[in-house]
Amino acid sequence: MSVSWEQQDLFVSSSGANRTPRNGRGLVEPGCPVRISRFAAVDGIRELLIRKGEDGKIGITVRHIEEGKILICAVLRRSPAYLAGLRYGDEVLSLEDEPLVGQTVDRVRELVRKNTRNSIKLRTKDKPGERYVTVVRDEEKGYGFRFVDGEITFVRANTSAQRQGLERKLQIIEVNEEVVVGTKDEDIEAIICGSDGGTVTLCVVPVKVYRQLFSRLSSISNDSLTLVEL
Repeated sequence: MSVSWEQQDLFVSSSGANRTPRNGRGLVEPGCPVRISRFAAVDGIRELLIRKGEDGKIGITVRHIEEGKILICAVLRRSPAYLAGLRYGDEVLSLEDEPLVGQTVDRVRELVRKNTRNSIKLRTKDKPGERYVTVVRDEEKGYGFRFVDGEITFVRANTSAQRQGLERKLQIIEVNEEVVVGTKDEDIEAIICGSDGGTVTLCVVPVKVYRQLFSRLSSISNDSLTLVEL
């Protein structure tokens, strides 16, 4: 169920600014306030050699989708992959120099199994149309935007949100680098309210892109036949 416009008063005022997430999830663990920002990539392409963690993995789960693409559907916070800049929704183009487009998930598992080094070589592509927008809360106007089912539906004039280019028809994918796809509006609101210093960073993509691509990654069914952990 979505939060009504009346309930989203925090976006036009400073009320509710001290709320905490209702589901008990914090943005970061207590005593660990540092967030790792995603560094820019040339044309969205990343060439990475990521050292494995103590468990022999880099901290991502990938899913095979109908178009034959391999997409990242989960990234463990503060994992080697996370620190290297990989995020939910990125496409894995190659693994150990072998192109993955059109490959089966069994081939991906085989490549992972054959890798006995302490690192994994990846070539990835950032989410299509992604934008990172940092919004500062105004004492009178709040954050200056509203959303329904994670989609931006209203941006108030003369606010930080408008000045930073936030607009309607954008879907919120992350709030302060926490994936919120499939999260209820009231919980997204609570995460925003819990932001330190009255500043929140959103990762957004066009709604059309979201509906075509990311809705498949938020499937309730975690079919092990389409998932691989790296």
